[in-house]
Amino acid sequence: MQLSSRTTKRSISWHRPAAVATTAAATLLGLGMASAPASASTYDWSVTCSQVTVDLTGYNVIVVQVVDVTADGKALGPELSFRDEFHKTYTVPSHSKPVSIRLSVKAGSDDGQSIDETKTSPVCGAASPSQTPSSSAPATAAPTPTVSSGTSSDASSPLPSPGTSSASAPPLAETGASGSTPLVAGTAGAVVLAGAALLVVTRRRRTAHR
Repeated sequence: MQLSSRTTKRSISWHRPAAVATTAAATLLGLGMASAPASASTYDWSVTCSQVTVDLTGYNVIVVQVVDVTADGKALGPELSFRDEFHKTYTVPSHSKPVSIRLSVKAGSDDGQSIDETKTSPVCGAASPSQTPSSSAPATAAPTPTVSSGTSSDASSPLPSPGTSSASAPPLAETGASGSTPLVAGTAGAVVLAGAALLVVTRRRRTAHR
């Protein structure tokens, strides 16, 4: 009985160091995971006239981060928690003037990025300054042509038609001769010549008969 008791005691004493070492290793592992830096956290968020988009990545998975988004101090939703990453789109209520959007991220450890930034949500349909048309100078009216009260010789007299002389030819001087005079004279001359020829022929015939 005494031998059995000693054997049991020795067995227990042998197992105690192993159990202590296992516990210590687990503790160190847990502490190491809690304190080990995670991959570099990154964030990106954008604001339009109607929504807010938030994207957070690379945070410590061991701890909890908290996200809160407000518009002019009013929450666009409840505070939300996450561990390694977060992706969400919030709806911005309709507004008639620009609204200030604030993003707040509280990291659960020093290796995560805490965020506190503000952006502006413009009015939907409002033209940006670059799109506002520049004021143009008033168009200058074309001068109205004035009409002179005096009579202009150039304006009143009609232009001569092509091929027509502007000045009329002077009338021919009256000589008393008709336009048919040359024709009558020519006819009379022909009659005289014919009579003379006839007279010559008659004389020749008379001479021949003798």
